[in-house]
Amino acid sequence: MQEFHPNQIRLLVFDLDSLTINFDQDKWENFRQFLRVLDDRDFEIALVSESIEASEWNSYNKLSILQHSTIDALKNNTTLTDRDVFWFTEQPELQKTLAGNTRNFAGSTGSTTHNGGMQYQYLHDMLQIFHPSKITAADLSTKLVKLKQDSPQVPIIIGIGGPDECGHVFFVSELIEALEDQELLVTGLDLSQVLGTEFQKQKISRNKSNTTLWRSEEIRNWVVEDVMRPYSQGQQVYFEKLPVMIHKHEISTMPFFLAPEMILLVWGTTVFLPEFDNLIDLRVLLELSEKTAAARMFALDDRENFDQSFIDTYLKKEGRYYADYLDHYNVQNQIDFRINFDNFNAFRMKESS
Repeated sequence: MQEFHPNQIRLLVFDLDSLTINFDQDKWENFRQFLRVLDDRDFEIALVSESIEASEWNSYNKLSILQHSTIDALKNNTTLTDRDVFWFTEQPELQKTLAGNTRNFAGSTGSTTHNGGMQYQYLHDMLQIFHPSKITAADLSTKLVKLKQDSPQVPIIIGIGGPDECGHVFFVSELIEALEDQELLVTGLDLSQVLGTEFQKQKISRNKSNTTLWRSEEIRNWVVEDVMRPYSQGQQVYFEKLPVMIHKHEISTMPFFLAPEMILLVWGTTVFLPEFDNLIDLRVLLELSEKTAAARMFALDDRENFDQSFIDTYLKKEGRYYADYLDHYNVQNQIDFRINFDNFNAFRMKESS
């Protein structure tokens, strides 16, 4: 029997006839909503049934119909027992067949566990298991926990970068929740309003040769010299109030306190700069496709086929400035963890190349 890893599952297969045999209208609606959540999380879905109207399922992005009995479906599609496939079925005989090939199946009856599968009380409970973003955040937090366990009094600074408007705060909130679940003390610095390509653009447009990615040198000095460097050297850092120059930029909650046993998260568009070279311990890069980056910049639905002009505009402006930053500071060769961040509900760590 293979070990089950939810984040390695690509395809979810539903033995529709056995799962929905006693469904009334409300249960059908709940099932459709259940599939909608999985669809939003970027799972491929296959419905297996001898009698099913394919037209009723056209609104899903990655859903396919197999109009066969489950046994015939298995015979005709050998990939349905691959390691990245998970089945939902109530048929004991089918469960036994699957157990001979894979452990990736679930059902609600007591025989499911006996047959080597996963038993659930309610189908919606499985949404807690098939949640790629939370699993990824938990996996990353586990790696950080191990670092802290080895050296609990050594300060750790995690840098989190990514394109403008990519959704840093969403990722950070998921990571903080995962770290706190493992009883780690964590705080953060949101540099998205004080550090980024927008400040470089402003200075270029004003014909200033001394360009910088910081809003001001005073802010840079405070972040680097008054917060991150003392903390990295094992000192406690405490500010009851933010300095006047940054009090309106919501860089962190107040009062701000750091101790060596804590973890500091620092995030923003361009956090991987030379001034942070000896301060940031681990670097996480949120990576987006050009289409998704443009969609978030212009508040569009990246699942829709919006006009190519939006992508072209992004690549000529914000996208180009960001690409120049990545290239100029050799960011790609600094990164410890890369996150495929095209989908908030299904962000995953990329495999090292």
